[in-house]
Amino acid sequence: METNERDVVRESDCGTAHVDCRFALVFIVLLSFLPFRAQAVNEQMLVSPDWLQRHLGTVTLLHIGDAAGYEQKHIPGAVLIETSSLLVQRDGTPNELPPIDALERVFGAAGVGGRERVVVYSSDPLPAARAWFTLDYLGQGDRASLLDGGLEKWIAAGYPTSTERVQPEPLLFQARPGPRAVTRLAAVRELVNLREELGPNLVLIDARSSAQFCGDEAGPDVKHAGHIPGAVNVPYASNLDFTGAFKTVYELRQLYHQAGVTPESANVVYCRTGMQAAMTYFVLRYLGYDATLYDGSFIEWSNAGETIWS
Repeated sequence: METNERDVVRESDCGTAHVDCRFALVFIVLLSFLPFRAQAVNEQMLVSPDWLQRHLGTVTLLHIGDAAGYEQKHIPGAVLIETSSLLVQRDGTPNELPPIDALERVFGAAGVGGRERVVVYSSDPLPAARAWFTLDYLGQGDRASLLDGGLEKWIAAGYPTSTERVQPEPLLFQARPGPRAVTRLAAVRELVNLREELGPNLVLIDARSSAQFCGDEAGPDVKHAGHIPGAVNVPYASNLDFTGAFKTVYELRQLYHQAGVTPESANVVYCRTGMQAAMTYFVLRYLGYDATLYDGSFIEWSNAGETIWS
């Protein structure tokens, strides 16, 4: 995937004035976000087309998208989960997580159960990343993988596609929700207030384009252009190479090192509605770093009258 974005953009690069925050020492917020310990690269989270071809029939394969795209072509044996079933609008904010019981029904109906490995993919990289984030939120990230490069790379590798709809046997899907995966407006507001005290312990990553981060574009339904104060911009496309596959581990580590991510930092990711940031969340978890996703993201932040923006 080609992009003209700079990989990392900081507030000082935008030419916009920084809005000073109010600061308060509320240590419970810091303690709830700091990571327990960074791990090594979670290699099982990302699988290649070659790996998937060898393991077809032994994994639960999920096509994330819409019915029209699925019926046109999908990987043989893949079960459709419509992207829309993983998202709801809440209090005017789009692309929020549905209630846990609703998500349990979605994944259970798709045949996700037991302890088998689940591989998710899509045509566009974002729906699959969002699906992986959702599984991780439900406590199932340890058995879920993303197909590197998605359907496009599968086809480019010369592997076949199918138009036959797969009807899975429904299974009982039991969530083990991980509260650290998601954060809300009130918590992010408190972290912004604590920005000076937290220093490098907190890295706030905006996954939108540099134009939206710098306020040159507002984005659909965003009342106030800009970004959350103290954030650094790593556009989601910076994670991908020109083919649409993920960059190497070394390149990704360098990218997020430039953004300030360390094994000790607490990393909060956001975008406009939580879709682009789901890829950032995935990459940070893949690299072994701590991550939490602000699901309301900038559309909620900018539309909340009492918040500030930069």
